[in-house]
Amino acid sequence: MRLVRLWCIIFVLAVRSCGFVCFRHRLQHHEIVRQRMSSSLSTFDQVRIEDWRDASQLHAALCSCQDTELMPIVRRSLRILSDAIRIFGVDSIYVSFNGGKDAVVILHLLRAAAYAATLSNQNESRKPHLVYFDSRGEFNEVRNFVSDTCSNVSDEFHFHFLNGGFVSGLTELVNQTKPQPLSFVLGTRQGDPNSGGQEHFEPSSDWMPPFMRVNPILDWSYGDVWHFLRYFGLPYCSLYDAGSFLFYQTSKYLTGYTSLGSQQSTFQNPALQQEDGTYLPAYELDDFSLERAGRVEASPNAGAVRSPGKPPSAARSSS
Repeated sequence: MRLVRLWCIIFVLAVRSCGFVCFRHRLQHHEIVRQRMSSSLSTFDQVRIEDWRDASQLHAALCSCQDTELMPIVRRSLRILSDAIRIFGVDSIYVSFNGGKDAVVILHLLRAAAYAATLSNQNESRKPHLVYFDSRGEFNEVRNFVSDTCSNVSDEFHFHFLNGGFVSGLTELVNQTKPQPLSFVLGTRQGDPNSGGQEHFEPSSDWMPPFMRVNPILDWSYGDVWHFLRYFGLPYCSLYDAGSFLFYQTSKYLTGYTSLGSQQSTFQNPALQQEDGTYLPAYELDDFSLERAGRVEASPNAGAVRSPGKPPSAARSSS
């Protein structure tokens, strides 16, 4: 009897030990994933803006950037936006903000440029405009991020939340501002489906109402975008982050996206998937040509960002 009891005790202890080892393994795996998400922060010096919601701090940080890769492209982008403000006036500047990574970059660049214009003109009542084109099938994470961001910069912009497609919404804006010319800031980069040989300043297509496209990050790469966001510690949509072992199997929409569109046209990037089913964060994509590997072509309806003279072919530029 004592021998039986002894074996029972040994069995219970073994089961508990096994459970503890499994639990410890899971926690260790989770920690590895967490460290992987933040490990590349040490690959370059990071400048944390004490409060990125403060346009003056943002402007100071961007202008004092000493990173050899970022400094030239940031200064060039700020110069492009400053020229747009000087020519069109800050209150005729509209920026498209769809919550994607490129949109986040141009939003903060414009905030800095608009702040600089305010300093030189001493006219704090004039503000640029932020436009969100609400469309069906948007990720809830994107909507929430857009809402949070708009709340944080509410004193710096006039807001326009438009239902329907990009083209119809943009046409409405152009018609509302007539005869004042409109300048529309976009996050288009070379290689995007709709970049089509555009320049930093690109007039609208002849079949569209007259307005000026402003493409301040046209020459930026995918890596430049993530370098900028992480160097300055700027927030971005959570869908770009890594997927964790503890929840990836129970989530319908896993993280690990590199380009965001509608839920129907956007999937996790297979280039980021690991053997255990988790996904690396978007900024760890090595091959920039695979940025849109998780996207499928959308139905045509957004020629506003199409190259001049060509018909529409995609809903929005990549983000």
